[in-house]
Amino acid sequence: MNPSEAMSGVGRRLIDLLGTEGETVAVAEPCRSGAAGLRSVTDTYVGVDHSNVLGRLDGTPHSTEDGGASLDPEVRKATEIYHALGDEPPRVNIGENDLAHAADGAHTVERHGPDVPLNRDDAPPGDRTIEGRIYGDPPWSHAQNWSYRWSDASTMSRTINDYLRANWETVRSDLALDEFHKATFDTGHLTGEGFYNEGMNGLGPKSARAGRTSFATVVLNLIPGRPPSFLVVSGYPAGLLR
Repeated sequence: MNPSEAMSGVGRRLIDLLGTEGETVAVAEPCRSGAAGLRSVTDTYVGVDHSNVLGRLDGTPHSTEDGGASLDPEVRKATEIYHALGDEPPRVNIGENDLAHAADGAHTVERHGPDVPLNRDDAPPGDRTIEGRIYGDPPWSHAQNWSYRWSDASTMSRTINDYLRANWETVRSDLALDEFHKATFDTGHLTGEGFYNEGMNGLGPKSARAGRTSFATVVLNLIPGRPPSFLVVSGYPAGLLR
């Protein structure tokens, strides 16, 4: 097998992943009247710089002592991870994922699960609430302009696993090359409820307004090993596509 054949899976996805600098993406408008009101606007997309790998795809492979050819070590490593992750994604149990990888920062259920109290008045001071995140209430580390929780456990699991299944080629390419994958997408159905900050973009003081969303974000990290795997660092209903 020559280098271009060995790298073909990752290489083809790299071209698709990088896209064109300045490509536009859609963002969510603040939801109106509790509905998932979305509209398309533009934002600048900045691709990940994979030029150090892309430059090797059509380059001359390194020579071995016996006169043969071998892939660059970084390219070989990415290729091995890509193939070892397999052609089909595993189905992730989000609760088990969070328990197994809490030390690595997995927190989907704790911070975004359907049982997280919604309103500031629903929990005593010092407890996490979805509304409280707009204001940066402890234990949130800082304020956010968008804060949502999953509508229910079934939606949480289905949305994350459906995304992995539909986008596995992109996901495993990113994990092989960067050991990381993050994406925000419109599911076309309700994902969660929560609040957005009416005072965002310098329009005034922080003010939490209730809303719902159909967007979601997933954040994944590679777990190196033989074989490699991955963890879901976070999966949450999102208010902004970026």
